[in-house]
Amino acid sequence: MQWLCILLPRFALEAAAGPAGGAHSESGTRSALATLALWALQWSSQVSERAGSDDAQCIAAAHGAALWLEIGASRALFGDHAALRARLAAELGPLGYEFRLGSAPTPQGATILARAGLAGGALTRAQLLRQLAPLPLGLLSLPDEQLAALHAAGLRRIGELLPLPAAAIARRFGPAASLYLQRLRGAAREPQHCVRPPARFTSRCEFPDAIGDATALLFPLQRLLAGLQGYLRSLDRAVQRYTLCLEHHRAAATRLAIGLARPGRDAVQFLALARERLAATALAAPVHGLRVEADELLQPLILQDDLFACATQQAGQLQHSLDRLAARLGRDAVRTLDRSADHRPERAWRLCAARLTAQPGALPAPPPVAQAPDRPCWLLPEPRRIDMPRELLAGPERIESGWWDGADIARDYYLARGEHGAQLWVYNDLRSGAWCLHGLWA
Repeated sequence: MQWLCILLPRFALEAAAGPAGGAHSESGTRSALATLALWALQWSSQVSERAGSDDAQCIAAAHGAALWLEIGASRALFGDHAALRARLAAELGPLGYEFRLGSAPTPQGATILARAGLAGGALTRAQLLRQLAPLPLGLLSLPDEQLAALHAAGLRRIGELLPLPAAAIARRFGPAASLYLQRLRGAAREPQHCVRPPARFTSRCEFPDAIGDATALLFPLQRLLAGLQGYLRSLDRAVQRYTLCLEHHRAAATRLAIGLARPGRDAVQFLALARERLAATALAAPVHGLRVEADELLQPLILQDDLFACATQQAGQLQHSLDRLAARLGRDAVRTLDRSADHRPERAWRLCAARLTAQPGALPAPPPVAQAPDRPCWLLPEPRRIDMPRELLAGPERIESGWWDGADIARDYYLARGEHGAQLWVYNDLRSGAWCLHGLWA
């Protein structure tokens, strides 16, 4: 196995998501670390928030935190360990956490290498022992009194301590210190408490000071949405909507539903839509907490790229633009045209939510017709009474339909030429004998 340690030395301070910073509660720090652990699940199925009680105590005393990822099984998907570390660091950086990376065959070894700043890592136990040998004893997760006793005995380097017999270490410093050193070099197994994704996603952060500007919510929201992305990718799922809850003091939370036209799981896209929605939202009261919820998990929509990926990329960009317009103007303000199964021209189309992908229940594309009748692209809102045209170019095309809903029609449609040469779509009402103009060609 190969473990990657993400050491977060200033996590307790950086987890204070409010723009003004300030103190952060212990529960808020744990919640922030849990969200970051969900983010890490997209890189590995085994993510642990600690590597043993002794190490957890040492890290907590330093007001930091750490995550451990088993990356040996991730190589086939993400490439070699160096490529995976590079991708992980590129996505972790924008979240605003100071971090160090270390990788080794043991979690404790990865922790020591991360503290020492040796990002290259060790692939085997032999390499780990060689890299640990020159490092100072102060990097070990041992109590201060034990480190002082080792210094008093003349030991200065980790390489001078590891070869000593485990029984002698246990007699002098206790069995916990001996077990820790065995786990460090891989001589003893170390059980891990791995994170398991919940059935539904919910993540929350609280602010030390109330926030009155909606744009100031974007940075903490970015962290929550990164957790949502990792959660969805770990389950190979997507969402078509998520809920953003703005918590107020002694007032009901403001709930904003952020929707997408098709299922997605990209945190950058989620954040862009939330930015548009927040820009159009007036805060009813200062915000004390922020929560993201996602209940309906769907299958991700995977689009097959063409040879040059141009068509898929353009469709994705256009759909993202439509989603942003809907987030800013409202879902009902962005519409597209679709066909309706009705022969009556004024009812043969409908307005629906803007989307580029077919939805379940959508009408199938009609089969090609050899000689389909011409139809104008512009229909008048209401047919307009006219005199009989002087020149009929084509027709008649009889349309009789609608008897079942009380709006039945009986018309003969013609292609006619107007006074100034324009092509007109007119009909003769078979019941009243009236002539009406119904459509125009540009």
